[in-house]
Amino acid sequence: MIYFDEAGNTGGNLLDNNQPTYLLLSHNFSLDETEEVLKPLSEVTKAQELHFSKVKKYHNHRKELIKCLNHPLIQPNRVCYYVADKKFMIAIQMVDQLMEPVLYAGGVDIYQYGSNLSTANMLHISGTVIWDKKSYSEMGELFVKFLRAPTKENCIPFYRSVYKLRSSLSRENGMLLDFILMSEHHLGTIVPALTKYTLDPTLSCFNAHCQFWAKLYKKPFDITFDQSKQIDYWRDLIDFLTLHLPEGEVGFGSRKYKYPLLIESLQLDDSKNSKQLQLADLFASSLNYMFGGWTKQSEDEFSIEINKSLLHKNGYELKMWPTTDVTPEALDMTDGSGINPLDFIAEAATKKPSEYKKSFK
Repeated sequence: MIYFDEAGNTGGNLLDNNQPTYLLLSHNFSLDETEEVLKPLSEVTKAQELHFSKVKKYHNHRKELIKCLNHPLIQPNRVCYYVADKKFMIAIQMVDQLMEPVLYAGGVDIYQYGSNLSTANMLHISGTVIWDKKSYSEMGELFVKFLRAPTKENCIPFYRSVYKLRSSLSRENGMLLDFILMSEHHLGTIVPALTKYTLDPTLSCFNAHCQFWAKLYKKPFDITFDQSKQIDYWRDLIDFLTLHLPEGEVGFGSRKYKYPLLIESLQLDDSKNSKQLQLADLFASSLNYMFGGWTKQSEDEFSIEINKSLLHKNGYELKMWPTTDVTPEALDMTDGSGINPLDFIAEAATKKPSEYKKSFK
């Protein structure tokens, strides 16, 4: 059984300054192992249900939690986590939702050679370092507002903000924004594909976790996820990716996934019923506390101890994080052979239209 929990989930609100990062964590500890890992903290708190939000309030509880995070049972292949910088996610979503349709219509596969990643890195760096930061921030805010409620009233201010920023830049420095402006002519296909969870990272991170455990186990596994509106919403799509896809490897370069997903069962449960989910909460929230501090440049003694822990050292780390990598070599994406994941799923959908249609509410 694999146990999942998340921290910092603000849904489509990627602008919450109090929660600048999102983190999804999974582990495969048994009940006996979980109780052993949690023993230092359980003996101090005497609580029936452990939650990071309560533990972090007390210095002595934090000390015992650090002991839990350094338990020798925390070895490689026991914990996986995916952390995302939400401001960088805005750049990624601009690339995926607006720029990709423009380029695809022109015959360019932006996922080949990691062009989507390099473009997101360049957009983020330009907006936060080179361009006028206030104008880029305003553009990001209006973009999030537009995608969360894609109405004409939200669409017009967003594109005006893009044009305003573009007008302040030279021809060379603002070329990335030209593709965003061109997306206005593709809204007829872009808007109908949006859902209330388009901006939410849960599904893509969950998919990456499933790929990690599938590579480790090489056979179907059971999943228990702490109560999640997003996973419940996407359950039918997860079933489609598990039950109705042909066997195949999709993607390009170092970012190839295998389908179908190797999920035997998926259930949602309340952490009060599961020590393993409580452990997932403590692990996920501890790491998210550390990463959030990094983005806010407010590292404290607690986050330093988390950084040095076995959890951080031995957990398998996946990141949606800005870097200066903009070449296929730097991104480990020089191999351009492969299958576009969207094309792969679209082809499967044409063969099983009723099952695919059920995947989208």
